[in-house]
Amino acid sequence: MKARHVVLAAGLMAVFSGNVAAEDTDIYIEFLWSKPPADSLARQQTRQFVTEGGHDHQICVAANAKPTEVGGLQLELLDAQGKRVSLQQHADYQGAKRCYRADLGKDGAPGDWTVRVVLGDGREHSAQIRVDPRIEDSPQYRDLSAPYVAGRPNYDASIPAEQWVGRLVWAMDVDPQGKVTHVDVEVAEGVGERLRERAIAAGYMSLFPPDPARATTPLRWRRTLSFAAE
Repeated sequence: MKARHVVLAAGLMAVFSGNVAAEDTDIYIEFLWSKPPADSLARQQTRQFVTEGGHDHQICVAANAKPTEVGGLQLELLDAQGKRVSLQQHADYQGAKRCYRADLGKDGAPGDWTVRVVLGDGREHSAQIRVDPRIEDSPQYRDLSAPYVAGRPNYDASIPAEQWVGRLVWAMDVDPQGKVTHVDVEVAEGVGERLRERAIAAGYMSLFPPDPARATTPLRWRRTLSFAAE
């Protein structure tokens, strides 16, 4: 699948994309902290799942820009020791982006889990996601300078593909509890101008670990997206 737009996130690619494996880059795998409403302006990208608390974590797969026959989808999760914890079969999958509830099974070993996607046409891809019983158990939760959930603007289908050129930068102020209290769009060029409202929604969706030091030294965190047409 050719991406409709290229994403360049300064300081963020290593955080939210560094675990993606490279068997077949035509297949895109994305992890969401929760399932967004159908009309949501943004979604909660994450690098972390937790097995406790009843979270509706999602695994999204996109192989083609438009629905086509790909022979269905197999979605397998392996824990940190390589043990299979779940296997889903979706015969009706047709290549376009679709999200499925993450089946984290029971008693999987905490750590970096592997999500393996196999299509009926032979293509496959895998990515890793950190899984712990609780968010407080994760080493990523101790990284006080970065979110474990980063909001991202949803795609706007009303914008023609050739117009997806531009840049968008938004900054978030984060309080001691890890909540985003204010969002500023600092740069909105080209298509970015049409995504302002979505960027603001994405900013407020982001989740950070708590840090009492922010009471005296506030955290201001930025996310950058750059877009280029196919």
